[in-house]
Amino acid sequence: MNKISLLKFIAKAHKNTYAAPQEVKLRNKCKTPILDGHIDYDFSEGDWRYHDSYCGVQWAPGREVVFLQGKPLWSMSYQGQTIDGLSSEFVDETFGFLKKALMNVDQKKPFRGPAQFVEGEYEYRFEMKGDYSYFVGRESIKHKGKEVFFQDVMGTLIK
Repeated sequence: MNKISLLKFIAKAHKNTYAAPQEVKLRNKCKTPILDGHIDYDFSEGDWRYHDSYCGVQWAPGREVVFLQGKPLWSMSYQGQTIDGLSSEFVDETFGFLKKALMNVDQKKPFRGPAQFVEGEYEYRFEMKGDYSYFVGRESIKHKGKEVFFQDVMGTLIK
């Protein structure tokens, strides 16, 4: 397994699934999720395959798995939430901003968004400890300086 190829594929998979423009992500959204109540995406290119499965909206745990030649190679789990009491319009706006941040992924650490992304009154941050082989991280979104969303992640090679 080549680290650079893995990281490039993860970045490409992320740009073709959840955060992608609607017409792109619909091509890779599974018609039938693996588990009831989940939303699944599946993206393949050559010997590589990526699968993402999550449930919920404001509190939405999930897991991504990358396969190489049909064998699971790398995985990342995530869970987080928006703060309680936000209007559905504000939540939609916040997740719209999250998708913009995720599309600006750091190619060297393509696990979530960049270390920092700012647009208007929103600020996104992603911090992680470790590298692609094993890491823990946290992303957060602040609106006017107040945290409105966070998500914890952990990823690892599969051996």
